[in-house]
Formats: sequence, structure tokens, C-alpha cells
Amino acid sequence: MKLFGNAARQTMVCVVATLVIFACIGVWTAAAAEPARAVIDRLDSQLLTTMQGADDLGFDGRYRKLAPIIDDTFDLPRIAKLALGGEWKTLDAAQQKAYVAKFRKDTIATYASRFDGYDGQKFEVTGASDAAGGRRQVKTDIVEKNGKRTPISYVLANEGGQWRIINVVAGGVSDLALKRGQYTSAIRSKGADGFLEQFDKQLAKYPTLPDEN
Repeated sequence: MKLFGNAARQTMVCVVATLVIFACIGVWTAAAAEPARAVIDRLDSQLLTTMQGADDLGFDGRYRKLAPIIDDTFDLPRIAKLALGGEWKTLDAAQQKAYVAKFRKDTIATYASRFDGYDGQKFEVTGASDAAGGRRQVKTDIVEKNGKRTPISYVLANEGGQWRIINVVAGGVSDLALKRGQYTSAIRSKGADGFLEQFDKQLAKYPTLPDEN
């Protein structure tokens, strides 16, 4: 009976180990099969962590905490260029560089301002699907503790083997389309210099932005 008991235990250990291995393979396979979703998972995780420590971090701390993940998961130079459409060419090289830098600061500051507190919320990725132009769309919900859901859709493009966000759709409104309407109107009415000055006024509305140099 003792030998039978030892054999049974050994068999059970082998079975459990095998199940663990297959479970890990399943996780690795899922991540490899949906790298676009993994990008959103990382973003959501950092947003949640930032929200949970929002009060202690303050605006400056939230900005610094979110800057690396936003730089990594968003293709900000590409979004900035897309937001100007054909007006991009009306800026010279120095103006384009200045605009992209301002666009980046505004994007990070917007997230630092909006994700400024925690009250039991969580993020749930609800699906991923193909989008036009070989892109991927990943849908996620911000779930309040009372069950209310705010859906957000991220459109990602693969550039050089890396999936990065190029548009965000919330409440059925495309952030890229909204910015394009605002930016092209401003640059046409104010010119390149006036447009950049207006961007500076927008940035001045936030608390003092951290010096990242």
C-alpha cells in the first residue's frame, strides 16, 4: 500500500506539472498571437497603477509615471503628422519638430489630468479585431465599481514589427478626427507660427509641466 501511495503521489505531481506547463504555454501563445492586445494590457496596467496613487503622485508625478508608457505604446510622431493632414507640409523642419514635441507634452498631460483618482475602477479588454490597412482594433472598458462601463477602442498599426496606438475612439468619437478638424482649422486661419503659439497656450492651461531634460 505504501508503494502504491507513493506511485499515486508521483503520478499526481507529474499531472499537475504537466497542466502548469500547458497553462503557461497557453498564456505565451495567446500573447504571441495578439501582440496588439498586449500593448493595451500594458497601458491599462500603468493607467490603473497611476490612478491608484494619483493623490500622492500629484500632476507632476502622474505625468512622469505615464510618460514612458505613452511614449512606448503610442506612435506620437505619426499621430501628430496624421492630425495635421496635408497641412503638415506647410511647417518647415524646425516647426515640425517643435509641433511634435508640443503634441507629445499635450498628450501626456491630458492623460495625467484625466486619470487623476481611483474609486474602485478596473480595465477590461473586451476584444480585438482586424481594422483597415492591416491594423488592429483593441477594445477595452473602464469599469466603475457600480458596474458602469466606458468603452474605449484603440487602433494600432505595426511599424517595424512593433504595434503602437495611432488613434483612440471614445464615445464613438475619433480623437484623431477631432484633432485634425481643430488643428487644420487653426493652422489655416493663424498660419504655422500662430498655430504653434496657440499650442503653447493650450499647454499653459496645465500645472507646470515637468522638465524632462
